[in-house]
Amino acid sequence: MSRGFDRLLRQAAALRETGDHHGARFVLDPDPFRLHRVVWCGAAAPELRLGDDPRFVALACRILGRPRVMQLIQQAHFKLPGDGVSFSWHQDASNRRYGTDLWTDGSGEGSFVQMALAIDPTPSGTGPLAVIPGSHRLGFVADPLTGALPPGAFDPSQAVELHLDPGDLVVFGPFLVHGSRANRSTQPRRLFLQGYALPGANRRVYPGCGLGVERRVAPREP
Repeated sequence: MSRGFDRLLRQAAALRETGDHHGARFVLDPDPFRLHRVVWCGAAAPELRLGDDPRFVALACRILGRPRVMQLIQQAHFKLPGDGVSFSWHQDASNRRYGTDLWTDGSGEGSFVQMALAIDPTPSGTGPLAVIPGSHRLGFVADPLTGALPPGAFDPSQAVELHLDPGDLVVFGPFLVHGSRANRSTQPRRLFLQGYALPGANRRVYPGCGLGVERRVAPREP
């Protein structure tokens, strides 16, 4: 997977602007060059074509309680040393367009699960993923149009950084408040994200996968 991220970085450096390439969308700043993320990254890096990997799909189906799910997210997130990339506090439900006509919550719990796999170690200083424990119990509190969280909705002093080793997987729902600071270390901090929704929840068109790609739990051998 690390080789796949290296491949994406080389492709992004050649593009030098945000755009679609080999079915993936590269989100970057050209000058100075900063690669934020690659959306539907497996289209441009065969090492990352893991959307139907049973280790991910079975977990998503178990959490969402269905034998089939729709994959909406497959992203490579980059934080290279000194690039300044950070993510403010947010709920993923905002990115799914929760609270608008583009999303229907059939489960009452968000109808979506996100998985973040560490490619590199994420000690303090690398800009590790940070979460507000228990914030998922708030439900959806962000502004449906801007994604902004209301003042006082949570206490940022309670944030917990997730110090991961390569291969560690973090799984969370769309209401969890999370974010990350910039990478101040000399090492990269890269995350591989996959996100799955209940069938019928999404009506937004996503780069690379449209309304989503159906994934099913593989039948057991007799």
